[in-house]
Amino acid sequence: MIYILAGDVRSGKTSALQEWVDTWDTVKGIICPDGHDNLRYLYNIETQEKHSFQRLKEEDNTVSVGKFHFLEDTFKLANYILIRSFEEGNFDFLVLDELGKLELEGKGLHQAANYIIGNYQSNDNQNLLLVVRTNLVKDIIAHYGIRSFQIVASETLP
Repeated sequence: MIYILAGDVRSGKTSALQEWVDTWDTVKGIICPDGHDNLRYLYNIETQEKHSFQRLKEEDNTVSVGKFHFLEDTFKLANYILIRSFEEGNFDFLVLDELGKLELEGKGLHQAANYIIGNYQSNDNQNLLLVVRTNLVKDIIAHYGIRSFQIVASETLP
């Protein structure tokens, strides 16, 4: 099943995910929580590794969306982690946090999202959990051609 965790900006989607991950045996993928400096970092759920991700200002190696600036190399790493985890296949849930404006432009996590969603075959043992802002849900569904899904809120994670 493809689950779409929908919520508004700063509504606690990633915080809820951090707590939820611990309730399942085999969750892989990435989440992007805020660090102690209020900048987002990339967190590999499987290895528990943290990677620098957000910058305060635009730099040569960043991609920007609105007022946020993210390291391009970290997006490359995130895409690699997601595709590798999907191909290994040993997961109950694979988390993609988050799909948004960049992905609709073919940037950010688009490479992994496009590959994973395009090759995913629904079954009872492996689920995808896509994190999407509420106002972009319809656009993401259309962009990736998602036909069968269930929308969930932070408080109703599976």
